[in-house]
Amino acid sequence: MEPVCGTKATIVDLLDRILDKGVMLNADVIISVAGIPLIGINLRAAIASVDTMLRYGIWEGWDEAQRAIATEERRRKGVDKLPLLDGETVIQKMAGSHWYSKGLYQSWRPGYLYVTNKRVFLRRSEPADMLFEVRYKDIEGFALAEKGDDAKEAFYLYLKSGIVEKLRPAEAVKEAIAIQMKELGLSFERRPLPEDGRVNSRG
Repeated sequence: MEPVCGTKATIVDLLDRILDKGVMLNADVIISVAGIPLIGINLRAAIASVDTMLRYGIWEGWDEAQRAIATEERRRKGVDKLPLLDGETVIQKMAGSHWYSKGLYQSWRPGYLYVTNKRVFLRRSEPADMLFEVRYKDIEGFALAEKGDDAKEAFYLYLKSGIVEKLRPAEAVKEAIAIQMKELGLSFERRPLPEDGRVNSRG
């Protein structure tokens, strides 16, 4: 392949190239004083993102060591240990998110959503935090915003306290909770989609 000189390349293009493909540097440098060579430098360097390095088989040992250290640290901190209640068992686990909208802060907070025999909760592993939880006895209904709706795909839980909570994924959460509510003999009626102002607040 013939080398090409691109006069319109920017620093962004250079960084994109380095991170995506990587750059190899081969240089021989001799430092001389008064015509007398004093220092010789033979430089061979690869510059790329860590992901690119690993893709080409470079730093595999380092990556494995870092993963082992992180795993041991998580085990030591008890990050992966679920805070289950007495007699509580996990029925289903899935990646999910909870819509948090209080004050100026509004955002989907991601984590793992757990459906157990006693409650539903969303937990983030690192830093460990319980983002959302509710017991089945405190749920009175639901609403489902399907793809194509103005509200976009989401699952709303109507609580007996008057608060409406918003979760994702929609259909998977609804089915898992519906099964548990039925087994416990609790009512789980479909409701109309709430107004945005009712999410995370009392209606």
